[in-house]
Amino acid sequence: MSIIHVNQVKTHILKIFSNLIDLTDCINHSPEMREEVLLTRSLAAYAIHYLSGTTPEDASSSITDAGSDNGIDALYYNDPNKRLYIVQSKWIKNGNGEPENGDIKKFVAGVRDLFNLRFERFNPKVKSKRTMITLALNDPATRYEVVVAHTGTSLLATPSARDLKDLAEEFNDVSEVLYTTVLNQSELHKSLTAGIAGEPINLQIGLKSWGRKEQPHEAFYGQVTAEVVASWWTHYRQRLFARNLRGTLGETEVNAEIRQSLEQRPTDFWYFNNGITLVARCANRPMAGGSGTDFSMFHCDDVSVVNGAQTVSTIGKFGETNPTALENIYIPMRIIVRGDDQSFADEVTKTNNRQNRIENRDFVTLDPEQSRIRTELAIDGIDYQVLRADSVFRSESAFDLVESTTALACASGTVRLVVQLKREIGKLWEDINKAPYKEIFNATIPGLYVWRCVQVQRRIEKAIEDFIKRTGSSENYGLVTHGNRMISAFVFEALPVSQFKVPDFNLDSVSSDVKISQMVEARVNVLSALLDKHYPNSIIPTLFKNLKKCEHLATEARAVINNQGTLELRPSPVGDGE
Repeated sequence: MSIIHVNQVKTHILKIFSNLIDLTDCINHSPEMREEVLLTRSLAAYAIHYLSGTTPEDASSSITDAGSDNGIDALYYNDPNKRLYIVQSKWIKNGNGEPENGDIKKFVAGVRDLFNLRFERFNPKVKSKRTMITLALNDPATRYEVVVAHTGTSLLATPSARDLKDLAEEFNDVSEVLYTTVLNQSELHKSLTAGIAGEPINLQIGLKSWGRKEQPHEAFYGQVTAEVVASWWTHYRQRLFARNLRGTLGETEVNAEIRQSLEQRPTDFWYFNNGITLVARCANRPMAGGSGTDFSMFHCDDVSVVNGAQTVSTIGKFGETNPTALENIYIPMRIIVRGDDQSFADEVTKTNNRQNRIENRDFVTLDPEQSRIRTELAIDGIDYQVLRADSVFRSESAFDLVESTTALACASGTVRLVVQLKREIGKLWEDINKAPYKEIFNATIPGLYVWRCVQVQRRIEKAIEDFIKRTGSSENYGLVTHGNRMISAFVFEALPVSQFKVPDFNLDSVSSDVKISQMVEARVNVLSALLDKHYPNSIIPTLFKNLKKCEHLATEARAVINNQGTLELRPSPVGDGE
């Protein structure tokens, strides 16, 4: 049956993509080779289309397959959902086997190069997406889906599966942000029966302890089992959230809490979770269900999850590895019937997503030390914005909590704080009554000191930006981009930070733009040499979130810097394994 399935997949993807895929680089290819390229690229585009729910046009524009693609055939960033899709596709004509391990190794190496921003190793198609990729990698909310799509019947053999597993384990060293997906012939064929983006989703939903609201719009409510929710994810994934304001966000703090509840408090999950809201064109309850409210099935047509995307995705992913653990877990559920009133459905979507979640930083406003710092600075005409707002105003006399936290953490001389800053700044505000918050903001920190640290941090960031502009996509591009906080910390260590508290201290005398620029470049040289020596194959974004590795780098870097004295004026001699 495999050849039949392959032909069905072929017919389906060509129907969608045959007129969208760019083949201008295949003009001199034979018809057979041209068709193979078309199918390979169409398969990559279909994987993006199916997994992300984006349009065929956007999916086709994601194709990077060509010479020197470094094993990466498609790249697509879904900005609203903060998810970067990285795809390798292999069209296996006879439907047997799987991609060769050498192809998987090339793909994994390409993913590493991409994460390390080594654009010089890629073709123009990938380079044209440089801005998009850099923005995605610099956003701590981004999650990554590494996808292998092929039309063979086999799952990946042990060597290839191990290569992908090793990549995921290294990148997920700190938290789970990278996921691997294999779409083989079976999964691709199942995706055809699940439909494609844009086609309505129809569900049969069993509600326990259900109730009904009749006016002004019909709605049903009750409890749905986690096993049922997991099945939705298995069949439809991102398509469930096509009309939501945002899709799944990966391993966010909220999702981690949902997963923790599933693992540790399954019987209490109903009490801890806000539930799922679903909008349907119609919802019919069969007469065979009787008049009781203990349980009933509902046939729902053209549905969309408008609130609870994180709950659905987290349950779905948890169920993939722990299917039996979902037994006897219930989730609050609402089914709102829109009929043909799409404007009402849009209102439901908007209002259900407007409820702002209280974040850690919101509690910072309760800290009297923040009020003191703000008052001290206000006397000198400096506007310190602690309260979270839709927009912040930064100027020569204004800054905000993010800037102050960043500058004070980098100036602290504590690698642990710098690493946490890179991992997730919100953790530094988690509890205003204890460390790490109290290490940064306490009674010994004058407002003047905070402002001066912010000014120096701004000069360091400008020097880093200038360095990137001068050097372009050099080997140090990934280091400077992802190691920016460590670089900043090392620059602060070279400055008389304790003097920043002295009112008549001349800050410009020790931190002019020229001096800061020299110190930044020197410390980039030191870190670059140390990375080559100790961590030549590391994924750079992950390395600078790893406390153990960063503490080791800090010890080594301090030794080099202290032994050289005027290191900032010349390149570091460390490197080449010496």
